[in-house]
Amino acid sequence: MTKNKPSYKQKSPEKVKEEINRLTEGMEKSISNHFHSPEQMKEYLDFMGKFHRYSPRNTALIDSQFPGAEAVGSYAFWKDKGFSVNKGEKSLKVLVPNRLGKQFQDEEGEWKPLKYATKKEKQQVKDGQLDKRDGRLVYSTGSVFDVSQTTATQKDLPQIFPNKWIDGEVENYTQLRQGMEAIADKNNIQIVEPYEELGAAKGVSYTGRNEVALNPRNSERQDTKTLLHELTHAKLHTKENMNDYTKPEKEFQAEMTAYTVASYFNIDTSDYSLDYLHNWTKDHEFKDHESLLQEVQSTAKEFITTIEECMGQEKEGEKDMSVKEQKHEMEEEKQERAILPSEKLRDMYRSQVSKVNKDSGPFSKDEMAEEEYSDQDFKQAYKKELMNFIEPTVGKELDKEENNDRQERLNQMRAFQDTHSKEEVYQLKKESLQELKELPLTDRGEQRLSQIESKLDREFNEEKEKESTTSEMKNGKGDKEAFQQKEKQKEKIEVER
Repeated sequence: MTKNKPSYKQKSPEKVKEEINRLTEGMEKSISNHFHSPEQMKEYLDFMGKFHRYSPRNTALIDSQFPGAEAVGSYAFWKDKGFSVNKGEKSLKVLVPNRLGKQFQDEEGEWKPLKYATKKEKQQVKDGQLDKRDGRLVYSTGSVFDVSQTTATQKDLPQIFPNKWIDGEVENYTQLRQGMEAIADKNNIQIVEPYEELGAAKGVSYTGRNEVALNPRNSERQDTKTLLHELTHAKLHTKENMNDYTKPEKEFQAEMTAYTVASYFNIDTSDYSLDYLHNWTKDHEFKDHESLLQEVQSTAKEFITTIEECMGQEKEGEKDMSVKEQKHEMEEEKQERAILPSEKLRDMYRSQVSKVNKDSGPFSKDEMAEEEYSDQDFKQAYKKELMNFIEPTVGKELDKEENNDRQERLNQMRAFQDTHSKEEVYQLKKESLQELKELPLTDRGEQRLSQIESKLDREFNEEKEKESTTSEMKNGKGDKEAFQQKEKQKEKIEVER
């Protein structure tokens, strides 16, 4: 028996406006009254006191590998605290100082380790007849992990821990996600995988590219709040007007909009958002606070309306199917022996994979596992990533069936791309896209696949053009200023931290 989805009751425009005003005004009052109690400060300091204090050099090294890292420890450290490192996480390298053994200068003037001195030489050193010195300081590398790379939960952190993440799932997450994707489509924004390790950042807006990305470590609640935050950046703070706002103004608008929309749909992010807004607004005077807030309210209204329309369309689509369409659907179901589209899609995808495995030769899975990561391995991994985006329901089910670790898959793909030419990777991705086109995708799935292919072609051509321009500049040709401006537009500028 099919389980009915909970019905969603859409509010009138007047009610929506009233709710938005109530939420934004309430949060503004909370920000102005926000402070950390002595008990909260003590809890935070006690927690941070358990961690090793790294040198400025090591601190910079950690931040370059994992931006925003706040509390790091070795594998053994986390194990001792009752946490384990999440599967697929990459360790952060730090420099570990080691002092070599003491040395002495023999009668011929040569410096030698004291442990190799003869009995006579040791006595001469003791008597001060031979000089001695401390051993040289040398460095080796050690491995550490940030708290966000472990099984520690939000509740395991102090209340005022900086950049604390939000745990938890969201009711009707699939519907909400579709609504947020509709917001992106409406505003010409692409939701992509991050181009680099985001570290403790929850998301990023690539202003020059009109793209946003989320940290793969995020929970559903964090993803929902952060995607709304980054979509606000992408909509309001474009490459044409990004210099019209200060950084605190941008973050105020993005987080206030995200909080308002999330709260409207009963997703509580108040603790996270309150701290975030307080940190960005304290000691800052906004030139035109009223104008900033009006943009927040109008953007929140647009986002809410789009999500509600998307939810409404899904509901109407289920309810208003004509008798003719029902008969047609029944006939199709009969012909396909009652196989659901998602099941059919899964079966055809599995068929593609098994055919590839069969064609790969008479080797067992264990024997193949010992081989190097191949072109075919990359294609299969890339297709799985795409399936999670173009057909999320099927993609997640396939991952669950195969017990795949997504972070490990991404790491393998990045390593493969680092050791192969752009042309080779581009060609393999094109082949993967062509194979996915053969599957019975939904209309939305086909649309997303087409967007991905267009983006892939555009980026590949841009890269070729960039290489050509760079080559010309090396030969003294080309407009250097125009080239630098073009590159600057591609930079990441809005990171939620």
